[in-house]
Amino acid sequence: MRYYDLVREMPNPFNLRLEIVRFAREHGLSEAALEFKTTRKTVRKWQDRYEEDHTKGLIDRSRAPHKVWNKMSPEEEKRIETLRDRHKKWGPKRLKAYYELPQSEGAIYRVLKQKGKIKRRKKKWQRRQDLRELKAKMKAFEKLQTDTKYLTDIPEYYPRMIEKRLPRFQYGVRVMAIGASFFAYADELSLTYTTLFAQRVIDHLKRYGIEVKGMEEQTDNGSEYIGSVTAKEPSAYQEVLAQAGIRHTQIPPRHCTWQSDIERFNGLVEEEFYMSESFEDREDFLAKAYAYQLFFNYARKNRWRDNKTPVELLREKMSEADEQVLNLPPIRLETLLATGPPPGYHVPDSVKTQLWRR
Repeated sequence: MRYYDLVREMPNPFNLRLEIVRFAREHGLSEAALEFKTTRKTVRKWQDRYEEDHTKGLIDRSRAPHKVWNKMSPEEEKRIETLRDRHKKWGPKRLKAYYELPQSEGAIYRVLKQKGKIKRRKKKWQRRQDLRELKAKMKAFEKLQTDTKYLTDIPEYYPRMIEKRLPRFQYGVRVMAIGASFFAYADELSLTYTTLFAQRVIDHLKRYGIEVKGMEEQTDNGSEYIGSVTAKEPSAYQEVLAQAGIRHTQIPPRHCTWQSDIERFNGLVEEEFYMSESFEDREDFLAKAYAYQLFFNYARKNRWRDNKTPVELLREKMSEADEQVLNLPPIRLETLLATGPPPGYHVPDSVKTQLWRR
């Protein structure tokens, strides 16, 4: 292979053009065109540019037109920017459709990008990192997330549920800052049971000296929380929260990721408890559920919270708190319809056996 065959394989086009010019000066345009397998016109172009501007002439020039005949005026760009400020989440397609803008979607996007109105979407790990930092700044019981989990759609649990007449729904709440969770059960999905469960959790926190006033409890828009969508008055569940001084917030429709903490717990309890345990009867079910609740709050480490357990995080954020505040036995909520909540809790032998096995 000759030297010029090696030159043609150069990844840098500047070096190739320089060699073309040098060869043409020695051997002429035609020989250079044959040697480098190009045209006389191309060789002449690079030779003329080299003679005009030396080596700078061999650098690629912009092919953009010197004057754009349909370039937007500053007034048009300003209007697009103003519309974007008014509708912060609207993209080029929606802005063009609703306001009948004459510019193309690409042109509108260019203006928005140049004005800094379009931000790069964060990766999933970045969103998690932001949420982790937010939780780290929260007080121990500053915010709760509540949700109701259907147990009827778990294949491993369903046959046992039918045979042993086990609960069909799980009512759960998770403390966002420390990851602790409380839950209870019922056979129906209703506003009555969410209200009873909320009151049970509130009474439990107060019993251990936790200030509930000023807390925030977040739910979805299910009727078991807000009642009828056409209701003009707060539901019983909302009234219980309001009486305790707890602010109730609802996630926007179709934004289930805003409930990520309690949804994550629902996934963990399904995988680690309902799908893997067997139950002899209702009493055995509640004993094992209590064992899992204690395991989750006192022993299970969370790698997204610096690999710490909820009780360890409680010690960091509220060292004066009684650690028994994370001990709330799961019950059948139907039992609260006839009797009030028990005055205190203990760990029965059946639960101690389950914890020892874990």
